[in-house]
Amino acid sequence: MQLDDRLKKIAKGIRVSDAIASWLKENPEVEADPDEETDAELLAIVELMFLVAVVDGEVADDELQELQASVSALADMNAVSPLELRATIDELTHKLAEEGWKARLEDAAARVRAPAARHFAFQLAAGVAFVDDFVAHAEAAAIDSLARALELSKAESQQLLRDVHETLFGG
Repeated sequence: MQLDDRLKKIAKGIRVSDAIASWLKENPEVEADPDEETDAELLAIVELMFLVAVVDGEVADDELQELQASVSALADMNAVSPLELRATIDELTHKLAEEGWKARLEDAAARVRAPAARHFAFQLAAGVAFVDDFVAHAEAAAIDSLARALELSKAESQQLLRDVHETLFGG
């Protein structure tokens, strides 16, 4: 099963734009345009997926293809507007080289503000780690760091990981 198919399984029934709009309504002190906020949070989610993909120090061509498939799947689900992935990856790679993995993780996680979007981001990034049916040590550490950066409790992150694993491999 390709990552885009897995992504669609993970994201079934989730509309991140709706979750972000709801969060903005619940937090009127936050002055933000819903469309701009949605775009910013979804770009941050793409960056978190990218960071999990590169945690081992490199991005292979097949990983780029899978990331492109993921972004295309998000666009197909009307969750995100189509990105020019090569330019986005180049920009993310540049920021990563300048600032480091941990700083980029913290920055991207901070841009995902709606709780449902944080859960969605964590699930998608975990899905990237699970793509080859094996989670390497570096990926496991990245998932733990991601959970902390997204301010997910241990119980929340473990439940989300079980949900992703069951979605991808259990049914």
